[in-house]
Amino acid sequence: MARILHFFLDRNSNKVCSGYKGHQDLFSGLEREESKAIQCLYARVSGGIFNIGKAHGLTDDDIEELICDCIAFCVQRIRTGQYVFQGYSPATFVVEVAKNKAKNRRRSMIRKGVVDLEAVGEPGEEPEFTSFAEVEFLEQLLFQLEPNCQKLIRLKYLEEMRDKEVIELQLTQYSTVDALKNHRSKCFKKLTELANDASMQ
Repeated sequence: MARILHFFLDRNSNKVCSGYKGHQDLFSGLEREESKAIQCLYARVSGGIFNIGKAHGLTDDDIEELICDCIAFCVQRIRTGQYVFQGYSPATFVVEVAKNKAKNRRRSMIRKGVVDLEAVGEPGEEPEFTSFAEVEFLEQLLFQLEPNCQKLIRLKYLEEMRDKEVIELQLTQYSTVDALKNHRSKCFKKLTELANDASMQ
């Protein structure tokens, strides 16, 4: 159990994603249940699931447990053949599972009187998370960009990392926040053009 938790919770796991250039590579690594693939998946989903968990009133410990549960669920579904590669990132699958599990946990907490409804807000006040179809569409568009642009947009919009944190962890080639924002802006322009072209087809 301790070994599995180490795989899931290793905070330095961003570096291991270098071995998985595309979605297929990561999926294949998870299919083989490689520890580095699991660490990479954790790195890609942890930021987004943290925000989902906080929006549903979960504690930090609950969120860590949620991340582990969702990754384990993903690996188990791959093992049994219930989840097969369809061209999008396994991280997309895990985040969608997390959204459903977070909603269920919140309902359970409300029934048990563990959560303050006023503190969390009514369901209608919850942020609108991107739908599975929209995230899948974004993944398909990202795949058409150069690897550097893919990384910049993924870190900001899918993994929801702060620019300062990206610079401090040296996750990109840029040494200043301004340089990072500059290049990401160009990448986002290309992404928007791809999205416009796709919508016209």
